[in-house]
Amino acid sequence: MFVGRRKELALLREELAVPRASLAIVYGRRRVGKSTLIREAVDKRPHVLYQATRVTSSLNLEAFKTEIARMLGADELLTGIGDWLGVLHYLARAAEDHVGLAVVLDEFPYLADADPALPSVIQKFWDSGAARAGKLKLLLCGSIISQMQELLAERNPLYGRKTLALDLAPLPLGDAAQFVPRYLAEDRLATFGVFGGMPFYLQFLDPGTRLRNNIIRLLLTATGSLLDEPMVLLQSELREVSRYASVLAAIAAGCTKHGEIIGRVREISDSKALGPYLEKLARMRLIRIERSMDAHPRERDRRYFIADPLIAFWYRFVQPNLSSIIEGFGGDVWRHRIAPHFDEYMGRMFEEICREHARQHSQDRFPAPAQEIGRIWQPDYDIDIAGTLLDGSILYGECKWWNTPVGENILDELIQRASHTKYGRGVDQRQFVLYSRKGFTTALKKRAATQPGIVLHTPETMLRSARRRASQATRSARSRR
Repeated sequence: MFVGRRKELALLREELAVPRASLAIVYGRRRVGKSTLIREAVDKRPHVLYQATRVTSSLNLEAFKTEIARMLGADELLTGIGDWLGVLHYLARAAEDHVGLAVVLDEFPYLADADPALPSVIQKFWDSGAARAGKLKLLLCGSIISQMQELLAERNPLYGRKTLALDLAPLPLGDAAQFVPRYLAEDRLATFGVFGGMPFYLQFLDPGTRLRNNIIRLLLTATGSLLDEPMVLLQSELREVSRYASVLAAIAAGCTKHGEIIGRVREISDSKALGPYLEKLARMRLIRIERSMDAHPRERDRRYFIADPLIAFWYRFVQPNLSSIIEGFGGDVWRHRIAPHFDEYMGRMFEEICREHARQHSQDRFPAPAQEIGRIWQPDYDIDIAGTLLDGSILYGECKWWNTPVGENILDELIQRASHTKYGRGVDQRQFVLYSRKGFTTALKKRAATQPGIVLHTPETMLRSARRRASQATRSARSRR
């Protein structure tokens, strides 16, 4: 099932339809659905899609030639070619007979690792103009984000030659929610809070059963499809896996500052030693680095958070109980170790879900889209959402994953905190947004209805705005064709 990605799919199809040769670069975190998107984009045209592996360059080349022969037909000329440049020129000629031919080199970093000269080979091929006659479409795809971004850097041989660069992010809430269409809105948000927007994870969900049952089957069972997922991710790209895993575990446990992480991971002695681990995890998009929105640019106020909900859930609940899970007590782990603390976990995840909603949908209820959205933390207060809209107004927000409706007291506290922070000081135009799992009191709803600049969101309204945006993306994609 192909879900979402309307904008990205439209961009790729538009690039493939342009009557010229293309050199497209598609990258994103492992499990984000790059290969599936590309297969959907090239499905109706002649194509060669090669998935590289970690073997020698010569073995990858022979396997690539085999795939070419399978898709385009056997050819003795192809059999006799013994280098990448020759194969690329062969495909350029083949594109003249197979109109619209698209060639995909998936996991391109594996090819470049085995043959560091390959980007220069592709540069030589591209600069020769051979791809133009048949309007060959060449797509380079990869999960090792740092290496894929390197292809776009000025010092790289391919710099300035790409015709499209597509950085694929996880699915947004609205698209992810389609994997569990029968769930209540609140349960869809909770599903997103556990499995995030990674299509690889979401595809394993059984939409006909409760979230609890999906969690037990996928994460709390010895044969669960996602039981060892975090370690698989780390082992696929890293050495010193145990160090990186320990850093992730510390951050997941709430150690968001350098000193806190070092205090938890004793093998790392100081901030200088910790830096490369954090930078690598950030490049892999497993953690995100944030600053309080009211911090001065020169302040050392960076904090670190897990970027992937499944990773956060795994380190919070699965790793500490692995022995019991392997012994077959996953149901007991859920009942005794997870269920009593799940709302606390979701409270933190709900904040990030709401911040992302504010980034994407501010223009639905406020005068303008968001220019920037983040959070504020101070020793004596926090503000869950703080940002600036494109019209210059300042947005402040609060998020509550409570079992009771939110009342006016929360709005009044938010207004008071907004008056204390340096962020937005001197700006008269202020907007306030409240997000609540269980809705709002009658008094607060009446106040929001009569007082401008106050917006209230529930899981239902959040999903409604996401569906509206998806429908707009669909109409836009159709208009492009």
